[in-house]
Amino acid sequence: MEMAHLPVVLAVASIFAQPALAQRLVSKLSDQEISINSTFAGESMTLFGNVEPPIGKPEKTVTGPFDVVITVQGPSSTRVVRRKERQLGIWLNVQHVTFSSVPSFFHILATGRLNNIADASVLEKLGIGLETQITGPDTPDAVRAELFRKQLVRLMSKTKMFGINQHRVSFLSPTFYTAQIILPADVPNGTYLAKTYVFKNGVVIDQRAERFYVRTTGAERFISKASRDSPFAYGVAVVLLALFTGWLGGVAFRR
Repeated sequence: MEMAHLPVVLAVASIFAQPALAQRLVSKLSDQEISINSTFAGESMTLFGNVEPPIGKPEKTVTGPFDVVITVQGPSSTRVVRRKERQLGIWLNVQHVTFSSVPSFFHILATGRLNNIADASVLEKLGIGLETQITGPDTPDAVRAELFRKQLVRLMSKTKMFGINQHRVSFLSPTFYTAQIILPADVPNGTYLAKTYVFKNGVVIDQRAERFYVRTTGAERFISKASRDSPFAYGVAVVLLALFTGWLGGVAFRR
């Protein structure tokens, strides 16, 4: 009879053996939607939050120091990386690797150097890294995939779509933090995900995720939608508009 109750006793003991959550994260975004129009030249968004005591616990204060890492990720798409070589005086594409899942935008914000916040294995497991975001190579050659992955990170960083911004998150009090992310003028449309991680002594104690949206508005949205949904009609309209503009310019200058 005593052996029959042993699994229950062990299960209860394992629950109480787990460390209790000492802090919880409350986070917020300054904007839920970024609108792109003809005058859009980029936008800055503020991410802020507070580390608070857990609900229903007797603790009224939290003890730090804490570190915060924020990742901002845009919609994913397929990317092809090509390698050119000069052959007989002509530059030709001799190799290429296709990656099936690449964020169109990925930035990391942190309170300091990432290697001082947590071990590399911990960061990699959480997906906090540029190269870890590029997955699905169409080649079994690991060395080749890694080489082309590094090049894609370099190209995305050059266009400011990828980036690591250390010391971008600041604590205004022992528990309240704030950060700013800069969205460039050519930021892609879509759904974005901002993930916030709170570290203490190299361990994640809580995390939160919020979504926001980047959308084209006004006439720009109509033109963009038409080019995607009806490419033939859109092309014909562009040609007719160009012909009409040329004719109108000719009439105006003739006078």
